[in-house]
Amino acid sequence: MLTKILLPEIEELLNQKDFKTIKSFLEELLPYDISELLRDIKGNNVILLFRLIPSNKVSDVFSELDSSLQKYILSHFADKEIKHLILELEPDDRTSLFEELPGELTQKLLNFLPAKERKDALKLLGYPEDSVGRLMTPDYVAVRPCWTVSKCFEHIKKYGRDAETIDMIYVVDDNWKLIDDIPIRRFILAENNQKVEDITDQFFISISAYEDQEKAYELVKKYNLTVLPVLLLLTISLIYKKKRLMRIFKRRLLYLPLKKVIFLARH
Repeated sequence: MLTKILLPEIEELLNQKDFKTIKSFLEELLPYDISELLRDIKGNNVILLFRLIPSNKVSDVFSELDSSLQKYILSHFADKEIKHLILELEPDDRTSLFEELPGELTQKLLNFLPAKERKDALKLLGYPEDSVGRLMTPDYVAVRPCWTVSKCFEHIKKYGRDAETIDMIYVVDDNWKLIDDIPIRRFILAENNQKVEDITDQFFISISAYEDQEKAYELVKKYNLTVLPVLLLLTISLIYKKKRLMRIFKRRLLYLPLKKVIFLARH
């Protein structure tokens, strides 16, 4: 009832760009009441009003919103703003958000989390205790099949610094479905104007995120792999370094060649 009364006045203040008065209103409202205003307000005013919410209430208000409105807000935010918002959410609210978002957006948000929070998020997302999914981290380089080799090198230079490895580059479609994994050597030997799709063989060894970690070890050993894509619903998003796998299987007296192992997956 309160928000229905306030809505016309808030909309009028937004039209007048009287942001100071709006902020004063929002200071006095509970997060739930602010979320009700956001549900009822029209068009671009949603984003404008959300940006005026006091910083100590932003995460609580965001948690009260339905998933469609959360997605809408995130789509209008810069990465820096999204990172701050995601880190402010409680772990269970963060998990609820991840479960509702498209896989590629979940991947992007997981990338923003520090290692410990990322590990907790993956745990809460429901991966079994000894599954490959529990090991995932999200730093790798992916390219599109329609890109030229030259464009790929620009992309690798831009994002490779933060990747766990650039020994293998992953080719994905618009829905992040894995098409191929290509060794960096093949890019180096290709012509700059060649398309990625021209140097793919569309053959790769992969494993489900829900498979046991020992199965991943067996695949790495059997095929002498340097990287192993870990898939969920054929899509790819997260990576994992070999050292963790070595620590796990050292206790089982198993030997893993000293190569970097990358796991990729996506929720």
